[in-house]
Amino acid sequence: MFANMPRVGMRMVKTSLAVAICFLLYFARGEEGVPVFSTIAAIICMQPYVENSRQAAFNRIIGTLLGAVFALLVLYLIRFIPWEYRILRYMVISFAIIPVMYVTVLLKRTGASALAAIVLLSICLSNGGRPPMIDAVNRSVETIIGILVSLGVNRLHLPRKKAKNCLFVTGFDGALYDEKTGISPYAFFELKQLLQNGLAFTIATERTPASLLADVKGLDLNLPVIAMDGAVLYDLKEKRYLATNGLRKEMADAICALLRERDYHYFLNVVWQDVLLIYYKEFKNEVEQQLYETARRSPYRNYVYGDMPEEGIVVYILLVLRDEEADALEEEVRAMDTAGELHFLRDKSETPEGYCHWKIYHKNATKEYMLERLLQDIPQKKCVAFGSNRNDLSMLAAADLSFATAEAIPEAVQAAHRQLKGPGGDSIVRQIFHLYERLPWEKLPKELRETKD
Repeated sequence: MFANMPRVGMRMVKTSLAVAICFLLYFARGEEGVPVFSTIAAIICMQPYVENSRQAAFNRIIGTLLGAVFALLVLYLIRFIPWEYRILRYMVISFAIIPVMYVTVLLKRTGASALAAIVLLSICLSNGGRPPMIDAVNRSVETIIGILVSLGVNRLHLPRKKAKNCLFVTGFDGALYDEKTGISPYAFFELKQLLQNGLAFTIATERTPASLLADVKGLDLNLPVIAMDGAVLYDLKEKRYLATNGLRKEMADAICALLRERDYHYFLNVVWQDVLLIYYKEFKNEVEQQLYETARRSPYRNYVYGDMPEEGIVVYILLVLRDEEADALEEEVRAMDTAGELHFLRDKSETPEGYCHWKIYHKNATKEYMLERLLQDIPQKKCVAFGSNRNDLSMLAAADLSFATAEAIPEAVQAAHRQLKGPGGDSIVRQIFHLYERLPWEKLPKELRETKD
């Protein structure tokens, strides 16, 4: 049961084990001391990863020693306060929390603040008539035992084999990212740790790279992302467009001329000098104006009123239309595309009933095409893909192993090899964990094997 449990779940098991060891040590010491202090320390110091646990342990030891020192000072001070004025004793203990926590701030060890205050209170409030020094030493020893036990237990782990030959790629909106809740805390944490452990991972999204940045902040993505439905390959670290599948200039000019002739407003998405510029003019309906008013607030989008200059690559043209208008216009544009160099996408997820976002791309602006381009530049040669929407279909079909999410559209379920059972981002990250870090006796699915494991 625990062998396939992700690290967050293993934390519960390790915490329980650390508490049990603290109790065993308590009995081995002849039931000397109070085990509540060691067990509390073991619980609050347990971290899902060894690196985090070391840092937490160091902070807690500092907190323990500071708490003990301040407790000694307080105990010696309150001995001069008569018992009938014990309320004053409690006030002194309460206000002593301020300097002990403040010292942790001065030492830049704010992670030690809570435990320093806990140790101070535990020593001051549980004094049984023994000399303050004895109580301070006993409580400190108990707490440090719990800290060291948690550190030792956290170093225990089942050996796992990493699927270093695999690239993992997922759709974003509707898959890893939920419109209402964003990336779940579990998915974010687990994915961040997997990336630190060398996971080859990227995102394929209809968003612009700049728009994506706002919602993946804190994730150290180690590979370029596939953005704008496959129109670009973008390096988030270098802030560079590594590849673009833009419209041919003559074709883009012809389409724009047709749209002006039919009196349609359009957003022209242009990459120029590693910057995405979105050109627009007078709006023709309230829906496209609402799109602009919402999107322009983002610091990651660059809207420009006016005509596009000669420089730059048109990566796609976006119109906000009624469904029947999109039908008629698509027929006209297809008629002028005699060489078959265009492809069209419609998205109704962010529009009112009867409207759609209609996009015109180059035929190679697909997630599948850009995924193949990415695989040429990295050592991973097998691909595991996750998706849910229409724009994920080519990627799901092209991957060596693909998964549709539980909420995926029927076409995505049909295109994928398998379907996840759990909800969105959590189930995606859990599946990545099981495939990327597997136990020695577990084999990769046959679709991902290059040689016999």
